[in-house]
Amino acid sequence: MSLIPLRPGPRWARRLGAATTVGLVANGLRLRRRATALARVAPGAAPAPDLGRWRVITATGVELEPSAVAAAIGWAEAEGLDAVDVVPTDLPVERALDLFRQVDPAAYRTDPLLEGRTAGHAVVVREDVAKRADLPTGSIPPAEFVELARQVKRFAPRTSDVAVVPGVRALAEDLDDRRAVQKEQWDRYSTLAIGIPAVQLGALGVGAVVAPAWGVPAMAAYLLQPLLVHVGGDQAVRPRDLARHVPRRWVDEVRRLIGTAQATAPPGITARTSQELRPHYAAELEQGLARFFEARATACPWCGSGELSLKISSPDLIQQKPGTFDLDECGACGHIFQNPRLSIEGLDFYYRDFYDGLGAGEMERIFASEREQYDGRVEMVAEHTAPPRRWLDVGTGHAHFCLVAQGRWPEAIFEGVDMSSSIEEAADRGWVATGHRGLFPELAPSLADRYDVVSMHHYLEHTREPKEELDAAATVLEPGGHLMIEVPDPECVWGRLLGNRWLPWFQPQHQHFVSLGNLEEALEARGFTVVARHRTRANQALDLLAGMWLSLGQIAPRPGMPWLAPATLASRTWRTAVCVAALPLMAGVAVLDKAMGAIPRPDGIGNTYRVLARYDGPPSAEPTPEG
Repeated sequence: MSLIPLRPGPRWARRLGAATTVGLVANGLRLRRRATALARVAPGAAPAPDLGRWRVITATGVELEPSAVAAAIGWAEAEGLDAVDVVPTDLPVERALDLFRQVDPAAYRTDPLLEGRTAGHAVVVREDVAKRADLPTGSIPPAEFVELARQVKRFAPRTSDVAVVPGVRALAEDLDDRRAVQKEQWDRYSTLAIGIPAVQLGALGVGAVVAPAWGVPAMAAYLLQPLLVHVGGDQAVRPRDLARHVPRRWVDEVRRLIGTAQATAPPGITARTSQELRPHYAAELEQGLARFFEARATACPWCGSGELSLKISSPDLIQQKPGTFDLDECGACGHIFQNPRLSIEGLDFYYRDFYDGLGAGEMERIFASEREQYDGRVEMVAEHTAPPRRWLDVGTGHAHFCLVAQGRWPEAIFEGVDMSSSIEEAADRGWVATGHRGLFPELAPSLADRYDVVSMHHYLEHTREPKEELDAAATVLEPGGHLMIEVPDPECVWGRLLGNRWLPWFQPQHQHFVSLGNLEEALEARGFTVVARHRTRANQALDLLAGMWLSLGQIAPRPGMPWLAPATLASRTWRTAVCVAALPLMAGVAVLDKAMGAIPRPDGIGNTYRVLARYDGPPSAEPTPEG
């Protein structure tokens, strides 16, 4: 009896099936490494802890045995930790895989920029950290554990970990809670938490029918992936449902996905906050936009020339608040500046809910993702100066850079300056020793001659009078100290090719674009000597991807923003469809960006430059002619 061969199917299906199979196996191996690396608390291995110095927070319905609490706290004290997220030993398969997708145990404790993650059951935190972080007490709903874990990691960035604690049993899953957790994790992208798995499961099912020769192996790889992750080796998590879940995984996950999509859950934080803010924005916009702009300048603010021409005109492509913004270019010195510039009232309106409020969570994640830039800045200083003693970071925000730099120079004192309340939280977190809130030129006299390093990273372009900021830096630096500046490079070719879709134009926030030559002249006039400059090394390879993202935002605006029309089912569906459809193209564009960024440019000019200058003291006055 001859066997009937499985149909190979169309070429696209064969390729997709092969790629899916390889991807599932590779991802399974990655998750297995993480599962094996997850810490396990041995009962009774640590000395009896002082329970009064710790706070235990549990998800609603979780009951911890005193022995489990003592074991978790004892292990934390033995390891020198301030917080431990407690993982049940019998966490079900899919929830364990979700945890391993989010947490790399090898890096979680050592990388201070990683976002806090949780198994959603319990956490033990030192009481002093819990008080500084304003953490809750007792039990809280599972969805609130998402932000709790983030806050714990912010306040204990190098002393938090995730560990399996014996004697802790996993809660049965409630789909309403699952959907609520997704909305807190994904926020305004929570539809993708349903859409992406739906596409994956659908592709597996269709592939098994259309091209079984390749679809069936892909389905088999999907079904067997949990065995690859959990069977064999010294695994801390032993899912209680492993044997029964594997053969019916696809069917179970389809049912679970449908149930989650139908579940009842409150809106995510963006939707809740937007609804609260909508009346306030409506009242402001009724007054018109004219008050947000000053009179148009007729002379260049850098050199005084009246030879001005329009460089770029752009709407707000980031937040999509109303208004159109012009950048003029000086024909004499090449300086580019916003004209007319925003008034103080305009700055308040267009900055609001970007770095704080509604946009705080998203910006926190963006800043935490810029480790490569932070390391580049650290290396520039390390290559050209002695180890810093006292460092002032201007425009520091929540001080992500300072947190990274502390890892290189733990003995140095880092302080920060910012206009927003973020600087106060940075000090509360311990990311800076002192936070100074206010305008840098106004604060400078009280900080005179105090620092051996001052840094301004993507700050100068936001200021109204950049030369005054340079004067302030000279004031606070001691002679021999160093100033590091990083700004967008207006000479980058992408600024011309992409027009207003070049992200560094960043209207309406960026007020000034200072060329490298102009900046170096201004520094020398103030007693600085440039000792190093990075152009290629400071470049961020994201021009094409960011330009595509800005274009997608125009095609399908973010629904639900309080300054835009209220979200509808149609607007949310359109936004989701456009984003999902664009994912393959965006992935390709991201690869192209990286590849082009790796190619040396003849002129060395990228989208960013970085300068390090030594302050030699106030320049001597020009000698007066005799007679």
